[in-house]
Amino acid sequence: MTIRARWVISECGLQSLSGAGITTGWLRAWLHTAGADEVTLSLLEAGDWQHENDDWQLFFATESELESVRDSLPSTATQTSFKLDNPLRRGNCFRHGGVISVLMPPGDIAFQRQIYLNLLNDNKPMRPLYVCADETQGLPLETGLSATLEPTTSPALVNHSGLLIEEQVIALLREHALSLRTVESCTGGLIAARLCRVPGASDVVDRGWVTYTNAAKQDMAGVPESLIRQHGAVSEQVVRAMAEGCAALGCVSVAVSGIAGPGGGSPGKPVGTVWIAVSMAGCDSVSRCLQLSGARHEIQAKTVVAALLLLTEAVET
Repeated sequence: MTIRARWVISECGLQSLSGAGITTGWLRAWLHTAGADEVTLSLLEAGDWQHENDDWQLFFATESELESVRDSLPSTATQTSFKLDNPLRRGNCFRHGGVISVLMPPGDIAFQRQIYLNLLNDNKPMRPLYVCADETQGLPLETGLSATLEPTTSPALVNHSGLLIEEQVIALLREHALSLRTVESCTGGLIAARLCRVPGASDVVDRGWVTYTNAAKQDMAGVPESLIRQHGAVSEQVVRAMAEGCAALGCVSVAVSGIAGPGGGSPGKPVGTVWIAVSMAGCDSVSRCLQLSGARHEIQAKTVVAALLLLTEAVET
């Protein structure tokens, strides 16, 4: 039997997702892990969802908007309530004529996804979701990440559990009893911000610096002025010095420096050139050069993903 699922999200719901940094690509993919064969997305205000033959419908909207949805459901529908936090609120699950309708007000629906996914598939095991650090798989997730439901040996494989990259990093650091420091230039704090989305991030996130100027790199990360003068701020030597200058015992440090554009590039270092490095006390630092494309925000987003992946590689090895 084919299971047809649909996210129905209002304009306010989309704003909530944007603020949380969660894309509809992730929401679609997670429904596939619960067993949905087809997943579509509708805007609540468009009303087209009322004429579709879906098996699962998930509504993400304000309380007043959800009240209107409740009024449209058959009076014979059976209701189950469930609790969500961040912020504390209540969701509702209605079953009617073989259709399951889940209604959730704005707030976190990413880190508590297991609650409503279990309601949809009656607590059956979730399908693996193979998350890859590329955009070539069948399920686009976000800039720099895509996924497939089929086993893959792709070297770009990140995890097979459908985890957000920030969830994976926080769990890994916790497992290894490591804390984290970030030293960011072109990403302007986005790495730290992404990790701090995860509830419980304070277990591992120690501190972060935005060292945007050369002076900041010298003053806050201890990068020698001569190193910047000789190699430039966007270089392997400087990004390694940034990471090493902020590392400490029991702590891993990740640093990035690059040219996000649209200006600032040169023939030798075009826009999209980014250096990333990871340093841990007692271990050799590792670094990587990226040649990225896209708009400024896309280059920044891809840099964040690449930096977190290099971090996981360094810790796991």
